[in-house]
Amino acid sequence: MKTVTWLAGIGTMLAGGAYMIVSLNRWEWNRALFFGLIVLIAEVGLSTGLVLRRLARLEYDRRSGVDPTIKAILRETRPPAPSRFAWMSEQSRDLNVFITFLVGGGVLISGVAWVVDRVASKTSSPIGEERLARQLEPISYPSGGLLLDDVTVLAQEVPGANDDQIRQLLRRGGRH
Repeated sequence: MKTVTWLAGIGTMLAGGAYMIVSLNRWEWNRALFFGLIVLIAEVGLSTGLVLRRLARLEYDRRSGVDPTIKAILRETRPPAPSRFAWMSEQSRDLNVFITFLVGGGVLISGVAWVVDRVASKTSSPIGEERLARQLEPISYPSGGLLLDDVTVLAQEVPGANDDQIRQLLRRGGRH
């Protein structure tokens, strides 16, 4: 992560400097000043990071009054870091935990699907479907469909058609 931060700071400084030079060549003074400010901010950030890193190293060296040879021996005899994902390596002869979870999860999901299928097949019957059809009949489509012919539309009484304001609107629309 530190390497990414350092590279981002250096990249910002280099890109800001390049854009500053391009802006100066185009006589765009405000843009050149802006990119110059970006270069200055990146430079101050990088130099502060370098100084703090050096101070931390000096403080660490001053605090640890241990002989460097002893530190080197301890560093060499340190046990290797345990591999947290050894179960995923192909060299491992043990059963993979991932495969176990995958198969176990598949069995559980299949069992739940089987139970849902059995419950659904037991609750659905021709009598139940007929009862549902009777309950849905009041909100079903009309037997002739939804489209009406002009004679049926004109024969129906339109609520509010006797209103004077509606007649006035209809006259404006070209109807008399």
